[in-house]
Amino acid sequence: MIVIAKVSDLAGLPYWPRLLSRDQAARYVGVSPGQFDREVADGHWPPPERRGAVLSARAGRLLWDRLLLDKRQDERSGLQQDSIADNRTGGASEWAGWN
Repeated sequence: MIVIAKVSDLAGLPYWPRLLSRDQAARYVGVSPGQFDREVADGHWPPPERRGAVLSARAGRLLWDRLLLDKRQDERSGLQQDSIADNRTGGASEWAGWN
């Protein structure tokens, strides 16, 4: 049995899943699915990866990596990657130089 998280199911999660469907990715970045498609086509967001394609290049699901969406937004915002706190670990910069 395959279980796919619906957008409404994500509200109760402490974190978004790493790989997002089209609808989830659109909601994550705050636009409609149609607008998200246009922004992906324009290069505003990274392209998806195809998962589960075995026999055909067109089979499988298209999924967006949430961290790549974050990275693209960070780049557009002018934020340096090493200065952004990771909400799961308390921040990579906090551990700089730790051996």
